[in-house]
Amino acid sequence: MKPGSEQFRSILILILVNVGIIVVLSLLSPTFLTYENLLSVLKRMSELGMLAIAETIVFISGGFDLSIGTIMAISGLIAGQMYILGLPFFLCILLALLGGMAAGLMNALFIVKLRLQPFIVTLATMSILRSIVYGVLRGKTLSHFPESYLAYGDMTILGFPFLFIVLVIFAVFATLFLQRTYVGRQIYAVGGNERSAYLSGISVNRIKYTVYILSGFICACAGLLFSIRIRAVIPDAGLNSPLEVVTAVVIGGTAITGGKGTIAGSLLGVLALFLLTNGFSLLNLNPFWQLVVLGLLLIYVVGREGISKALIGKRLKKKSHQSVGIK
Repeated sequence: MKPGSEQFRSILILILVNVGIIVVLSLLSPTFLTYENLLSVLKRMSELGMLAIAETIVFISGGFDLSIGTIMAISGLIAGQMYILGLPFFLCILLALLGGMAAGLMNALFIVKLRLQPFIVTLATMSILRSIVYGVLRGKTLSHFPESYLAYGDMTILGFPFLFIVLVIFAVFATLFLQRTYVGRQIYAVGGNERSAYLSGISVNRIKYTVYILSGFICACAGLLFSIRIRAVIPDAGLNSPLEVVTAVVIGGTAITGGKGTIAGSLLGVLALFLLTNGFSLLNLNPFWQLVVLGLLLIYVVGREGISKALIGKRLKKKSHQSVGIK
């Protein structure tokens, strides 16, 4: 990312926005800047940040994934249920990760083989998996996890929550994967122009499989982090995550239409949302307004992107007409 580039400016603006939110909230609430509160914010953003990483990769490829929150929920459920059945916990974790990847593979199969729209496929996956979660838990909470596993929820390293450090590690690897590997550059190419990518020799279908399976794996990891943080699996885990994640990712500069985006921008978008949510809580504002703000932010950012593209298209059309002498 070069200084002066559009991505660099976008991230710089997001940093300033987050700093501005922190300054305002610290003035409005004396408890905002306490270590305990900031620790809570970083812990809580860990799993949503993981989902944002997954959605960013999918968006960059030109795809869409509404099933991220449900894959997160069912992965935690798989780990808990397998442990109840008496399996060694490392095997429970492995099965949870494989379950997330299988859900991602299912999405990819329907999108690639049946040529269905990602929105429809992942909406169906979300509905199916959420029904399974509800059916298994039946409104109850599953809290059968070993204490050695749950202890990571309270662990800190150099003052930072262990869960947040896991998020940072994933973010670094995801950034290097997208920007420094051949497959990562192909993901950008497919999202930018699928037809051109195909004509240049890129296996578009292989990229789609890679993206959705990787997304499922990351969502499964998010499910494990969530179960560590709340020490249980709950039926509504990740229920509002698609709205929150899509808003954060788009705020972070990732284009819904594909071909553009950064992991850093998405995580800064997640941080901004969590700072606002935390501020609402500290100021005792009605939680209803949080969803209103999320919806308005999403409409604004998507609308701004659409208007910007329309203006660019209009300018290009005008220039092409001028070049051939058409007024």
